[in-house]
Amino acid sequence: MTMHVTEQNTQAAESVLFIHGGNVAGWMWEAQVDALPDFHTIVPDLPGFGASNGERWESLADTADQLAAIIRERANGGTAHVVGLSLGALVGTVLVARHPELVRSAMLTGAPLGGVHGFANWAGMFQLRMWGSRGYWKTLAKAYRMPDDVLDIFIETGLGIDRPSARRMMAETYSGVKEQLSGLAGSTVPLLVLAGEKDDPSVARSFPDFTSRSTAATTHIVPKMHHAWNAEDPELFNRIMREWLTRRTASAELLAG
Repeated sequence: MTMHVTEQNTQAAESVLFIHGGNVAGWMWEAQVDALPDFHTIVPDLPGFGASNGERWESLADTADQLAAIIRERANGGTAHVVGLSLGALVGTVLVARHPELVRSAMLTGAPLGGVHGFANWAGMFQLRMWGSRGYWKTLAKAYRMPDDVLDIFIETGLGIDRPSARRMMAETYSGVKEQLSGLAGSTVPLLVLAGEKDDPSVARSFPDFTSRSTAATTHIVPKMHHAWNAEDPELFNRIMREWLTRRTASAELLAG
């Protein structure tokens, strides 16, 4: 089985690859795709998630390599901008480290490169036991501040996630990914690295891990936003994203990281 991918505006000059978070699928980017009619958008469902839930998640590196193949095969000119959130930001970081020649730029938000440890690690893994409960996903949607119009698809996506794949993914990402980032050294790929002001502190603590490796990385805080801020304030996300994609500059709406 191959990764499920949807595309829009295939004739546009530049391509954008969107990489979704860990409890959702490619549908989470609907508002962003709609905001980019002048870009070719490529939106996969990662292995174990959404329409790819029958595909086994192996590792961040394997997933990044699969996305690299998608860029080569589908992106105009064989390169793409990358936009990733949470798990998608981690995968996007590894993709840049392993395949910098394929990435025009990357906007990465919510990436805890140092992993998740202590009680938060235990609690996250424990929650896997509840993934078969509709009530669990409904509660999580409220915690993520998901809008009402995506509540049903969020719940159905959560119930359909391949739990063995999720367990492997969480075990790897919770351990941290710094050892996979050697390829960032000397990279010239422009990186906009973001954390919501109200996101978990582990995200902003990862900023030096980007800037110490890549001179092309800039870090910023998104005022008042939580983790899944593309759904919390899609208009803000879209403005910041468009300025980055078209000008490679960080929006004045951002705070210095």
